[in-house]
Order: sequence, then C-alpha cells, then structure tokens
Amino acid sequence: MLSTNDTVIGQQIRQFYRFVLLSGLGWLCDFTTFTVLVKCLGVPGFWANIISSYVGVTFVWFTSLRSVFGKIDATPVHFLFIYWIYQLVSILSYSQLINELVGIRVLFSSHFLFMSQPVICAKLVVTPFNLVTNFLFMKLFIRFLKNA
Repeated sequence: MLSTNDTVIGQQIRQFYRFVLLSGLGWLCDFTTFTVLVKCLGVPGFWANIISSYVGVTFVWFTSLRSVFGKIDATPVHFLFIYWIYQLVSILSYSQLINELVGIRVLFSSHFLFMSQPVICAKLVVTPFNLVTNFLFMKLFIRFLKNA
C-alpha cells in the first residue's frame, strides 16, 4: 500500500513529466527559431538564444499554468512580466554559458551530430540544466501565485 509520501512523490514526478513534455514542445519552438536565426540569418549565438528562448518560455508559461501546475483562475499579466524578468536573467546566464562552451572546442568531437555548428552543440548541452531550473522556478512561482 502506498503511503501519503509515496503519493505526493508520484504526483510531483508526473507534474515534472508534464512540464518536460510541454517544455520539450517549447524547446522545439526555441531550437527551430534559434537554428533559423543562426544558420539562415547569421545572428550571433548569444542574441539568437535570447530571441528564441523567449519564444519557447512564453509557450511554456501559457501551456503549463493550468495543465502542469493547476493554476485555473486568470493570472494577471504582470505575473507574466515577472516570469519574463526571471527568464531574462536565466536566458542571459545560459547565453553566456553557450558562448563560453563554444570557446571550448574539445567538447565537440567529430562524433557529435552538429560538429560543424558548435553553437548548436552548446545549446544542446545547456538545455537540460535550463529545463530543471525553469521547472523549479515555475513550481515556486505558482505556489506563490496560489497563496497570493
């Protein structure tokens, strides 16, 4: 028989999986935009990551509020701006990390899929870390919103 603690953990794991699924869709929007900006338009990786990340995080915000975090009532638009400010700090940090990783060419061996595009490889490397920090922020922020 499952204890209450096991049930809570199971709910949190399912919540994280739903967030991963929606974030994956947001990431596809982000990565597609990023790739077009870098490869087709010649936008530097740092700026391409900022622009494309906002495409993805805005998608995740709107889709995960209810389906992941159970926030059903209307959320005032100023909370979206708070989320965007957090994302700005996050995006700037991860964009800088992408730039740093691009400088470390040894990370990108000839076996890596996008070897000819180290900036895309770096984006792939930082994505899992970004996913976890975004989930933790959203979870805490939604908890605040529910109590506000």
